[in-house]
Amino acid sequence: MSDPITAILDAHDAPRTRNDSLAMLLALASEDRPQLGSLLLQALDRRSPSSTFLDTALDLLPDEAVAPVCIDAWRRYRDGERGELLTSVLEFASYQAPHTLQDDWEALLEVAIEDHIQLASQVWQALPPSVATDWAHRLTEADDDRELERAKAVLLTTQPETHAAARGYLADWSDLDAEVWAHWAGLADGPRLRHLHGRQPLHLRFGREQRRVQVAEEPAWRKRIWRLHPTWNSGQVRHAGRMGGLLDALCGSCHAPLRRLLQTDAAALQPDAEGEVTLGLCLDCCGWEDPPVRFYRHDAQGMPRCHPSQHCQVPINPTDSGDLLQAEVGLAAMDSHRWQQQDWGQSNHRQNLSRVGGAPSWVQSAHYPACIDCGEQMPFVMQLDSTLPTTNEGMLLWGSGGMLYSFWCAKCRVSGHFWQCT
Repeated sequence: MSDPITAILDAHDAPRTRNDSLAMLLALASEDRPQLGSLLLQALDRRSPSSTFLDTALDLLPDEAVAPVCIDAWRRYRDGERGELLTSVLEFASYQAPHTLQDDWEALLEVAIEDHIQLASQVWQALPPSVATDWAHRLTEADDDRELERAKAVLLTTQPETHAAARGYLADWSDLDAEVWAHWAGLADGPRLRHLHGRQPLHLRFGREQRRVQVAEEPAWRKRIWRLHPTWNSGQVRHAGRMGGLLDALCGSCHAPLRRLLQTDAAALQPDAEGEVTLGLCLDCCGWEDPPVRFYRHDAQGMPRCHPSQHCQVPINPTDSGDLLQAEVGLAAMDSHRWQQQDWGQSNHRQNLSRVGGAPSWVQSAHYPACIDCGEQMPFVMQLDSTLPTTNEGMLLWGSGGMLYSFWCAKCRVSGHFWQCT
């Protein structure tokens, strides 16, 4: 009689029974999660087909099983092995265990050159200064576009000593302008380094009633994944907050009350800040009516008001998107560094992507709006996925199920918001 892992992989590897393996996987994850590491190592050994099933196993790995799986995949790749599952594990490693790929920088650069493998930007942040200096020197001597991946890697290290060489090479030899590359790297455009996002996100811990609505229409297998997934349930709550409800301020386009996105400690958005900040938005006009980015000035109490430049004398009549369900929420710091960066596509609706701080999970191209008052590019402070319950027992969708991004200019006390979707 075969052991449970062999039985699961036998079912997965046979096309006619592949769908049957998900229930078996979730049972294993519930009863003996460390065995997921053994399952993935065996899947790599037998070269199982890549699938959302195995992506789910990667997502649900316990922390102690992540490094062995990623190290084995990296060894196989460097030994010349190729395959879709191997690609999936290497992409996973770049997000959740970048240290496992950082022992051979030239080999990692070759991975980046193979453009079918999409590495997380954070994988380059540990590039040693000596290596970055050597690579920057190569960029200054290059006379063609064959060093684009090296330049992108050096740019992502965000080291002041090598930033100019990478920025200059990309400006000279790529088809994109300097601002596009800067935003892609999470930097303000210009010779001076200024980061536009932090590294430590706080995941939203939804209230009980919100969770009930969120899972109401989901299939049983997704409910089980959400119960097991650490981004929905783990971590230590660092700040409390409130979501939902109407604000006194009015939308500049339709003149209806703004809705409360999140009210929480100002320190959650800006370290060492005092008091509270309320991020509010017109759910009916943002993204559907011009201008695409909505700006609000915040008073001394942190409450938003429509920016005067975006006020229309004659109100429009938008469609009704409903109100967000009112709830007390928490902002939780995860117990490990695995979830510092999350990819919108890779999460595949398994991960909780609603978070304050950290790096944005862009649906489309990176874009940090310029503050409407001072003109400086605004740091990212929050993203909200299309998993926000409304008062009519529905879910708020940003377009076709995209993501809302929020930004904060501390100098001007201005917030800005826009969303992206496919």
